[in-house]
Amino acid sequence: MDVVMELSECFDILGVQPGAHLKEVRSAFRRLALTCHPDLAGPQGAKKFEAAAAAYARLKSATPAQISESLKKKKSRGAFAGSPFARGGKEARKSREGRRAAKEDDRSQRVRDLMLERALVETELTLARIVEKAARTGDSREPVSVAQRLASSHPGVRLLAMGALARSKPDRETFASLVGMLRRWPPDDDIMEHLTLIDCTAEQKLEIIAALEPRVHLLSEASAFSLMRWGSSSRADESLNERMLSHPSPRVIARALARWRRREPPDDLTLIRLLKREEEEEVLVPLLRLLKERSIPAFACARVRLLSENHASAAVRVWAGSIVRAKNLV
Repeated sequence: MDVVMELSECFDILGVQPGAHLKEVRSAFRRLALTCHPDLAGPQGAKKFEAAAAAYARLKSATPAQISESLKKKKSRGAFAGSPFARGGKEARKSREGRRAAKEDDRSQRVRDLMLERALVETELTLARIVEKAARTGDSREPVSVAQRLASSHPGVRLLAMGALARSKPDRETFASLVGMLRRWPPDDDIMEHLTLIDCTAEQKLEIIAALEPRVHLLSEASAFSLMRWGSSSRADESLNERMLSHPSPRVIARALARWRRREPPDDLTLIRLLKREEEEEVLVPLLRLLKERSIPAFACARVRLLSENHASAAVRVWAGSIVRAKNLV
């Protein structure tokens, strides 16, 4: 497989306009995958799916500057082909600046190509196993169910299965496979985007959130926000907010604190950890607002007094000072 295929060629393979947004590229890949994946189209679709997967992976890893440069090269080649100076003209030679820039791009491109090559080799091996199995069983085999695809070790197959579940109610077998997938593999942004589109009952939401809770700290910021919105109407909302306090993003922690509904503040270890995030006003302000409305543990009093006196942020000093006055901590 040509790991360094031209970016302009990738757009052609996926059937999108050159320079299309990544969302359009992703949608085009999913449409192709749904028609030519070996699980769905049989062994005859393997090569087309392989080419589409390679093109999608190439475009996904490319920077906007690389895409722009590739399109400029394609355009210049098209204009140059019809020129009377096509052989030996000045336009055929790159300037020194262009060669220097190309060398700099190559350094970073080599690293990306090595990573991409590894991913594509793994994809090829998986496809080869699928094709080999299909050849042994024949084309008369039963179509692979959504539940089976959710249990696949290949992330692309699992993503296709999630797309098939969108706007639908999963049956018992499929839902059990979905929960098993969420417990086994940390969900990425694409999986989370499809997950929130599934038509679930209140009890199913509880099971899904329970499966995700141990790994919420691995979610991206966007996926964490999406999960909190999706789970806000469920009985698991409070426990989900508590789990989100372990997320690395200050914005996610601030959102979880602002949504806190329990009468008690967070547990002692979590409270100590959050109060020590002195440089993060975004976390301290909602935390202090929460502590003012609820009882404040004795061990936190000295810390709050210190924040009211010495913190660099005026907002933090004001909120900490209001707690000191309201709780008589002077």
